[in-house]
Amino acid sequence: MELLENVIREEAKVKSDVILDVTEFLNAKVDVKLMDALGKDFAAYYKDYDYDLFVTVEASGIAPSVFASLYADKPLIIIKKQDNDLNNPEIIQQASYSFTKDKDYFLTVGKRFIEGKKVILIDDFLAKGSVVKNVKTMLESVDAELVSTAICISKNFQEGYQHLLKEGFDLYVQAQIESLDAETNTIEFA
Repeated sequence: MELLENVIREEAKVKSDVILDVTEFLNAKVDVKLMDALGKDFAAYYKDYDYDLFVTVEASGIAPSVFASLYADKPLIIIKKQDNDLNNPEIIQQASYSFTKDKDYFLTVGKRFIEGKKVILIDDFLAKGSVVKNVKTMLESVDAELVSTAICISKNFQEGYQHLLKEGFDLYVQAQIESLDAETNTIEFA
């Protein structure tokens, strides 16, 4: 998506060869017009898909997901990150690991929201693919199906994108990054 790539070029900061800081428009200061455009693009892309709802994992994926939900006229369910196992039969949890924050947590959502549903996951970044795989496992535990995954930004040089494609995941990515260079603040897109 050209608009997103342009905003990344202008406002993102390359912190290392694997870390891209998007706090100026996505996960601290939110560019609402950009989020509107991202959501509209997701809704248009999935217009012919058979699905019941969108899910996203808090927090950075929420803004584009709200707009996708609005334009697609589909519900949005937000999966929370909990530090502990709640051991509640009405709640579904899936152990997960955050590479960004270097800690374990539990993806957590009410069973009634996702049970038996066809779901599209929207996420801000794709790096290693662990969130996508863990959401899929969580959904399958309640006879729900991950129909597709919508990603704002994929760091294709990390293993997630290629692994998910090889494993047969349906992916739609708005901006695909091939490399980051912190010395020159250079971002190479696919």
